[in-house]
Amino acid sequence: MTGTQGKLIAFRADRMGGRLIALLNTLRFARSYDLPFVVYWRDSDGLGDGSELFHPDFVRDHFIDKPTYRQMKESATAIGTVIHSQTREAFLQHLEGGMHVLLDPPFDVLRLPFEDEAQVARTFRAVVDDLPLNPVLAQHLDALRDQLRDGRRTVSYHIRRGDLTSDMRAMNRAWPNKFVPDEFFETHIRANLEGDGTRTILFSDNQAVLDRYTGMFPGLLTFVRIADTSALTEVQRDALELFAMSLSDLIVAPPSSAFSSTAKTIGGGDFRDVESQITPEARHEALDLLAARLRDEPHLFANEGEIGQYLVYACEHLVKTGRRAEFIRIARQHIEGGLNIAFVHAMTVREMYFDGQYQQICDLRAAIDRGFVAFQRSFAQVALYHGLALLMLGRREAGLEQITSAFWHEPVEGEINALAGLLRAQGDFDDSNFWITDPEIERLFPNRFVVDHVRTYYTPLIDAGVLEFERMVPTNRVMVWEWPDFTRSDLRGHYKFRGHFRTILRILERRVWSPDLKPHFDSFTGMIALREGDLDQAEAMLTEAIAAKPQVAIFHKRLAELRHEQDRHLEALAAMDEAIRLAPRASILRALRALFQMRAGDTPGAAEALVALMDEGRLLFPSILFLAADAAQAADRVPDAIRLLERGLALAPLNWRRQCDLAQMKADQGDDAGARAVLDWTLQWADDHPPLVMLNTDLLIRAGHRNEALSRLQRLIKRYPDKQQYARRHARLSKG
Repeated sequence: MTGTQGKLIAFRADRMGGRLIALLNTLRFARSYDLPFVVYWRDSDGLGDGSELFHPDFVRDHFIDKPTYRQMKESATAIGTVIHSQTREAFLQHLEGGMHVLLDPPFDVLRLPFEDEAQVARTFRAVVDDLPLNPVLAQHLDALRDQLRDGRRTVSYHIRRGDLTSDMRAMNRAWPNKFVPDEFFETHIRANLEGDGTRTILFSDNQAVLDRYTGMFPGLLTFVRIADTSALTEVQRDALELFAMSLSDLIVAPPSSAFSSTAKTIGGGDFRDVESQITPEARHEALDLLAARLRDEPHLFANEGEIGQYLVYACEHLVKTGRRAEFIRIARQHIEGGLNIAFVHAMTVREMYFDGQYQQICDLRAAIDRGFVAFQRSFAQVALYHGLALLMLGRREAGLEQITSAFWHEPVEGEINALAGLLRAQGDFDDSNFWITDPEIERLFPNRFVVDHVRTYYTPLIDAGVLEFERMVPTNRVMVWEWPDFTRSDLRGHYKFRGHFRTILRILERRVWSPDLKPHFDSFTGMIALREGDLDQAEAMLTEAIAAKPQVAIFHKRLAELRHEQDRHLEALAAMDEAIRLAPRASILRALRALFQMRAGDTPGAAEALVALMDEGRLLFPSILFLAADAAQAADRVPDAIRLLERGLALAPLNWRRQCDLAQMKADQGDDAGARAVLDWTLQWADDHPPLVMLNTDLLIRAGHRNEALSRLQRLIKRYPDKQQYARRHARLSKG
């Protein structure tokens, strides 16, 4: 290698199994290629700082803190961009010049195409055997290894529950690859519980599950019956449980649980997906029983999270067997009864749409919005199907508003992306109310799946004459690259880290364009170079494009972005003025000019422009409403700021900082009741954010409700023991 050598970075924002496999893969690459490595072990997810699991010397020599990780990530690329390297030299080249490689995949042993599979397996096995564990943990593992490797066959069952049914963020997503119904495990265990020569162990992160199954099957062992963990911390017990499972000859588990998958990878034993071992007849019978329990005996389920995960299986089964209406009745029964699970909302309105229940979707939306949808993708799907229902009911403007919200939340989600393209093609979305880009470039990015999406989702709209499908449409990805300042998440850093922009640049550099098209692709190449951070290439390409075709508005918009990046603000505004002159109907150009104006310090001018633009009522992207609210607040136009922020949050409510800003402004204006209403709703899903809790406490005290404030803080201290702000506030209020 030449120059400064980069390092391998092991980091996985996950729980035990995913983190451990990412670390082991990093150690394997480090050993195979004699590479330096570091470990970022995020102190969250209940896994500590690594010292409970690993030898102190290993932690001291290789673990890095968050600031160091962030700094290294600026010069890092993902393993996914280098995993296809065809030679050793090509792989090592990625680490030249101080570039680092981040390893984060949570499954399986990673292998480069040219590596020998058997050699990789041997090296990985050696890495596992040499893993520098905490001495206390290592001692317990040695004892367990002696106990379980006594010549008897060991079969392990892994029933995953835990955070999937109890943690708010986890349980608001569907996990059919991790959560398998009890009915399936019961069926499998009854058919396969082996004789005296086999040791069968049940592993689960839920004590109720362990009690239930050992009651049904007295021959089952559990982890606590084979290991004394009284001297271990909770983190060490979890790790020892994973290593215990890895000592099994056979693991029967959900198809995609990182915990049991890592155990299988470490131990090298056999692995069977529990669902694949059940006959179709037994599966059908079990799912019929499950649907009946969900309909008639919801009180028998452990919690709402468990009901949510079971509804996934009920939906698939009932729809597949021609009983969609039965599923809708069951799901609506739970939602209207207070079930507040994000993916259940989305799944239910989807099936209602396919069942033609358009007005019922509109009616159910009120019940959904009383709670919250704590997962952006599910919120986007609820907005999508609500929008489709409104279109089918002839309420076009309201429908387009919901679809705009869906697109803003998930612009590259297949069915949402396709619908936006279809609505652009028929003129419902145009320059006045949507993002714009260069049509010559979009032709390079056709939506290859639009026919499938139309067939699957949009046939009712086409049959009703609401939607037209006469030609292919673009994917709209170019728009996401074109308008990063107005997307829900600024993905520039993510795309750059994944090598996305570099790949596009390499493709463009290999092409030769006709004279008429060359300026369009020069400008597009310049924009991608700007996103990649190559300002010199961006300068050359963007100015050449304008010199060749000065009449194209989007060329001037891209040049304005470059000038803004170069802190040449007056030139940026002048370029935006030219873009607006050339495309006066393009509302989003006015929004971008106001953004540059605001960043240059002219907040009154930005506020005037943005408030006027938003009051036209056409451009309803939440990010632009939020920008307008920021400008109005900075210009001391607080009533306008409140009004615009409320409009934005109606379309995109899952932004706790914005909700906090709204509550604070209402409180500052003397509307304590309005502020508390905002906070009461937001704290349902964001009570782990101190600014919200502190403001809510202040308002309760101001209203004379000290005891209520103290009791709320007590509950939060118990739920979030690491939030010292809550404990300090409680102590201070208790003294007062």
